[in-house]
Amino acid sequence: MLDPFVTATALLSGGFAATSMGLIVQARSKRALTARIKPLEEQRDTALEYARAVEAESKHFAEVRMPALVDALARGHRGVPVPGLSQDRLSGSPIDYGHQVVMGLLQEALTIAREQIGLAARSSVRDIIDEAQTHLHRCQLNVVQEMDRYPEGTAYHQSLMGFDHLVTQALHMLQRTRILTGSWPGLQRADCTFGEVVESARGRINAYLRVNYTYEPGSGESWLEGRVVEPVTVTLTELLSNATSYSDGKVFVEVQAFQTGYCIVVDDGGLNMNAYQREEAARQLSQRTVLDVTALQDTRQLGFAVIGRLAGEYGFAADVTSTSPYGGVRAVLRIPRDLFGHGPTEEETEAERRAAASRAAGHATAAEPPTGSDHADSPGERPGGTVLPQRRRRSPRPAAPIDTSTPAPADDPEAFSQGFAHLAETIRDSETNRTEGEQYRA
Repeated sequence: MLDPFVTATALLSGGFAATSMGLIVQARSKRALTARIKPLEEQRDTALEYARAVEAESKHFAEVRMPALVDALARGHRGVPVPGLSQDRLSGSPIDYGHQVVMGLLQEALTIAREQIGLAARSSVRDIIDEAQTHLHRCQLNVVQEMDRYPEGTAYHQSLMGFDHLVTQALHMLQRTRILTGSWPGLQRADCTFGEVVESARGRINAYLRVNYTYEPGSGESWLEGRVVEPVTVTLTELLSNATSYSDGKVFVEVQAFQTGYCIVVDDGGLNMNAYQREEAARQLSQRTVLDVTALQDTRQLGFAVIGRLAGEYGFAADVTSTSPYGGVRAVLRIPRDLFGHGPTEEETEAERRAAASRAAGHATAAEPPTGSDHADSPGERPGGTVLPQRRRRSPRPAAPIDTSTPAPADDPEAFSQGFAHLAETIRDSETNRTEGEQYRA
């Protein structure tokens, strides 16, 4: 018979062992459950963090990136940076890809809309300018013909010169606008010397009396190709206008030869440009694209944009980043040698001289002297001194002799000269009316 104490001890030991085993099994189960739950909690935390990042990035995209893109593209605010992602961890993610697609579509839509509006606006502006420019050319032709009928010393002749100068300035304003809309200057001229180009540009500004041109035969009598005469003249006009607008004293112009061409140097003693203005001027002078007429910020400061457009189209260059010896701005217009011309031949010069003499004789016999005065001066001459500078209207040189139904004999130089003079006069009279029939350059 077992002792009761021993029996109780055995029973208690067995119960303790069973309880211990149960606790061990339960602890192991708890540890296994904890090991399975912890990754799920980490995944939950990661998902919550990613959701917060997506929410913050979406808010950043709507409140920061898109407004900056609209400012840069639609409102034309230069220098506005378009920021990237605010959450670097989203780089390359579907969220980043979606935002890039939306920004690209917005940029494409704005570009297409602006191009369509710009094309319509430029076409409308060109149509208006063509009509106005044609009428002004005809008006100027009538004024010049009227000036040729009267002696140069009369008050009537001087008033006509002043009127002609105003029409010339109005034509230049129309030219600069049509150039910025992608068109050509609207006038084709014959080969001209650098001296004639300087005088023509000088005659298109208001303060022409303050322009002092240092004439040198070696440079002033060099010829410029007719194709670029008007673009170079318009460019030099803008430089002279800028120089006289920001200075009160004399503006000095000099044509200098260099190894690969010629430079037209314009020095003024007025206000100089700061670093920002020089950077902006250099940007506009190097800009070759057509100006967006629907987003002009300041229509009074388009001269450098006109120069940049012409320089890119015709192959010359301009620079205004130097300081003149007089403290102002030094503008340099560089023209390469491949833009040089040859000028008229001796036969063409003689034919033009005979035509001028013939017209002068015809006016002297047909027109009555006004108020009893005699025509002491030749109608073809132009006054000097302080009066308005005059343009020399030379007819373009034809590429080949033009055949007629009854050609003049080759051994009769007088008949040939008269026929050529008549041709030159016909071309000269129609020179200012060529804007209607010419095609535009994009």
